Formats: sequence, structure tokens, C-alpha cells
Amino acid sequence: MARLRAELDAAWKGIGSLGDLEDAPRDRVVAELRTAVPDVASRAARAVGSEAVVAEIDRYAGVGLPGSDDAVPAAVIWGDVVKTAAAAAWATSDPCTTG
Repeated sequence: MARLRAELDAAWKGIGSLGDLEDAPRDRVVAELRTAVPDVASRAARAVGSEAVVAEIDRYAGVGLPGSDDAVPAAVIWGDVVKTAAAAAWATSDPCTTG
């Protein structure tokens, strides 16, 4: 869970500084955020359960948007990151509860 919190915090802060990057590096950072956070969420869900992980993601999602530049759709990117992270956590289900 600590790794998930660190990833969410880094993603939130990173999104706030995307406006400082040129287009190509910005695209790479956004792609990394959209894959790394869901990966960590999935791993955390295997360790502590999906409900706890999604609750933590929701807590981060509710803190508001990071600072942003007009050229960067921070709300869209942050929304994508937290939605895909929650979906990854829910997709990681207990094998004993699946058919």
C-alpha cells in the first residue's frame, strides 16, 4: 500500500508539472503515468484486497486537481490515471471468489 501511495502522489505532482515539458517528453510521462499507477494498484490489490486499494485511490482522486498549464488537460489525465488504477485493482480479484 505504501508503494501505491507513493505512485499516486508522484503521479499527482507529475501531472501538475507537465506544462514545463516539451510535447514528446510530456507524452512519454503521461504514458508512464497511465500504465505505472494501474500496475502498482493491481499489485497492491493482490496484497491487501481490491476494496482497500480502491478506497485509497478514491481518497487521492478526491483531493482535487494538481496545478496545470492551459496546454495540458490535467483533469482528463488525472481522471484517466485514477480510473484505470481503480479498474486494475477491481480486476485483481480473489481467485476463491471467482467462478
